[in-house]
Amino acid sequence: MTRTHPAVARILHRRGITAPGDIAEFLSVKPTKTYDPFLLRNMREGVDFILSAIDANKRIYVYGDYDVDGIAAAALLVRALRLLTDKVGWYIPSRFSEGYGLNKEALSNIAEAGGQAVITVDCGSVSAEEVLFGRSIGLELLITDHHNIEGRAADCLIINPKQEGERYPFTGLAGCGVAFKLAQALQRRFSLPKELLNDALDLVGLATIADIVPLIDENRTLAKYGLRALNRTRRKGLRRLIERLGLADKTIKAEHVAFVIAPHINAAGRMGEARDVVELLLTDDDAVIERVTGELLAHNAARKRVQEDVFAVCDEMAARIFGDGAPIGVINAGDAHEGITGIVAGKLKEKHNKPVIILTNSAGAGAGAYLKGTGRSVAGVDMYELLRRREEMFEKFGGHAMACGFLMDAAHEERFRAVLTKDMHALLARAPELLTPAAPEPDAEIGPNDISAEFLEQLGALEPFGSGNPAPLFAMRGQAVSDLMRLGEHGHVLKFSAGGVSCVLFGRADAYYDALASGKPVSLFGCPVPDNYRGRARIQFRVEHVT
Repeated sequence: MTRTHPAVARILHRRGITAPGDIAEFLSVKPTKTYDPFLLRNMREGVDFILSAIDANKRIYVYGDYDVDGIAAAALLVRALRLLTDKVGWYIPSRFSEGYGLNKEALSNIAEAGGQAVITVDCGSVSAEEVLFGRSIGLELLITDHHNIEGRAADCLIINPKQEGERYPFTGLAGCGVAFKLAQALQRRFSLPKELLNDALDLVGLATIADIVPLIDENRTLAKYGLRALNRTRRKGLRRLIERLGLADKTIKAEHVAFVIAPHINAAGRMGEARDVVELLLTDDDAVIERVTGELLAHNAARKRVQEDVFAVCDEMAARIFGDGAPIGVINAGDAHEGITGIVAGKLKEKHNKPVIILTNSAGAGAGAYLKGTGRSVAGVDMYELLRRREEMFEKFGGHAMACGFLMDAAHEERFRAVLTKDMHALLARAPELLTPAAPEPDAEIGPNDISAEFLEQLGALEPFGSGNPAPLFAMRGQAVSDLMRLGEHGHVLKFSAGGVSCVLFGRADAYYDALASGKPVSLFGCPVPDNYRGRARIQFRVEHVT
């Protein structure tokens, strides 16, 4: 048996994985940590709800969201229900005209189309008014969701591991993970083929990684099996998308999902409508598959162009705002494309290490009447709590510690900016270090001699990396740099050697070039990764920080 490298053992210990059984489970290629779906509160009643609707020959609509999690969850549940009834449809709202979650217009549209029962995925837990409206027009509703429940919960059956009184052992499931548990329950109750669940794992893995839920506990099991299923998916539309993204000859890992596949799927909801992506994940029609995959590539290309333009404009405003000493950036981007403002806010937050909120004019709400806001925060600043204290200013509001979204009367803009600035100054008075970037803290120290194929294999057992299980950060200290060169169209990539190890640094070339070119020993923070450039297998140390 290969001895665990001390650096790998240290990483496991730092992440609280110390018991022999937990270590074996964490490193296993066939993890077993999963739970009985009927442990979820209201699961039995939810299955009965579906059985009753089918027995009454009612038309069921699955209501999703326009991101990867909601789209994948909708496709998964539609596929499961189609094994029980042919009266199944789906509805994905428009980001632009309807916004996130259940809305009354959508429910009216479903009722007019003959829908009688609605099952939500990835949304609906706090849609109290919308559920009451749905009932008033004759709809029956079952909510499946994974978001926090703040305030008034919807008055209907809710399957959500985060609801009050829940006894399910793990609360971190993605929306698609909850839909998968419902499919598991249906499979057991109706003795459906087990292939239903095996065939759904590609969607669960895709959504679990894309939605940035913690990749621990049951999610780690779902992500591991999900990636395996994604690499051999029988889903024609997903397989064709993978081919068109240039991943057909690669082993798909979490980073491919997070940075290649998910952004293309999300681009549909950001730049257009996401409904057809559900069809892509369900159909075998080659013409539909070619059309929708082509649209996804076009949407993502357009998203990048628009994002670059909006970022350039917003970054100029952010530089002025932060240059004047503001601790938070509230940027009015006017008529900027709201489908990409969340991404831009995140990039500005990363660049300036301060919370950023971007406001845009709300389409369809009357010229200048309302503003939509999307925000991204930094570690230590709970944006949800920061805004919740000013909730009286919002028409709609939701989010969590690191991100938020809201609709606000435009008349509140200046007051909103002033009170948030005041609240941030109060936070900084109590904790002045909040907006000071922390020095990188490595998981372990290694030397060039540690970097080998065997070490890389042991690191691979720690994957998939993501929220709750980030890629490890190693320090190689006192390294002499040689063969330094700039690469890429704008010289933003640095390539060099340190202690005989090939190193590469992306994106922060200007910040670190002088230190690397100084001739003095440096400390490199990063992680070794496989590199197969032009078919030649080797190892590179991917550098994140230099001191």
